[in-house]
Amino acid sequence: MAHIPIEVRGPSRRAAAIVAVVIFGLLVASVLLALSAYTLPAGVVAVVVDPVTGTMSKPVKGPAFGFKAPWAYLIEDTYAVEVIEFVAVERGAGRYEFAAPTVLTKDGVTVTVEMVVRYKINPDRFDELAKKFPGVDYDDKVLVPKARQLIRDVISKVSLDYLIENRDVIARQIEQQYREAIESDPTVAGLVEILDVNVQNFILPQQITDAINRKIAAQQDAIRAQFERQRVEELARANYTRVVLNAMAEANATLARARAQAQQILLVANATRSAIEMLIRAAGANATEAARLAELYIYLMGLRDIAQAGNVQIVAISGGGGQVVPVIPLR
Repeated sequence: MAHIPIEVRGPSRRAAAIVAVVIFGLLVASVLLALSAYTLPAGVVAVVVDPVTGTMSKPVKGPAFGFKAPWAYLIEDTYAVEVIEFVAVERGAGRYEFAAPTVLTKDGVTVTVEMVVRYKINPDRFDELAKKFPGVDYDDKVLVPKARQLIRDVISKVSLDYLIENRDVIARQIEQQYREAIESDPTVAGLVEILDVNVQNFILPQQITDAINRKIAAQQDAIRAQFERQRVEELARANYTRVVLNAMAEANATLARARAQAQQILLVANATRSAIEMLIRAAGANATEAARLAELYIYLMGLRDIAQAGNVQIVAISGGGGQVVPVIPLR
């Protein structure tokens, strides 16, 4: 059987070179695309800086997707609300915290001031801010140093006693002056907006705090003692008033009883006199007999009263020369 030779030829060198160029071009295009495209999340603003032309774009606010020259780069920052905290002790990782400034009062006492600053940037003018602070470090270079300097200036002008008695006044003074200082600073005026400043605490040395606590405790003890003294005095006055009122009531009652007794005696005397007069007229007695009748009547009325009391026994003895009625007390 005869064999027919067949020749199989591979791709030409030219075609291989074209394929290689195309692949290389795609790789280069992918790299350039990766270097040129950018995305911005929500709440982030950026400017594109071209070092070749020396230009900077207008601010681009996220969320956004865009392209730039491969050699250009972005300067980014958030335009959401930011917080700077000056704290004595760091409270947690990831927080934007700075050591609370420790300053001297007018009379040389150290005071640590804790403060919170809320601010945000103006995203529409972020290009101006980026030109002044390419490292976006306006907080480290302006906001934080100004806060420390302002706190030092305010506290150094007041004594410890004034600070303790006027904490709210000093806090409002720091807050207002800090806001005004940022608004008038030419590097950030109109570019950074201070939303609020809150002085949270003035921390005094422990020995000063202990002395204040002892003073407060002594004042509270004095107040309690004064209250107790006032209570005792009021109780004494109330007792005195009650005793006086009781004495007055008793005196009035005694007087009323005396008047009643006197009136009763007077009535009895008048009744006795009337009875004796009636007895004398009925008997038609002379003066001597009238006197005797009066004595006898009074004597008999006395015996009646004694007998009504129930404490005596009366024995009548008859005989010549008159009658004697002895009275024998009963035990």
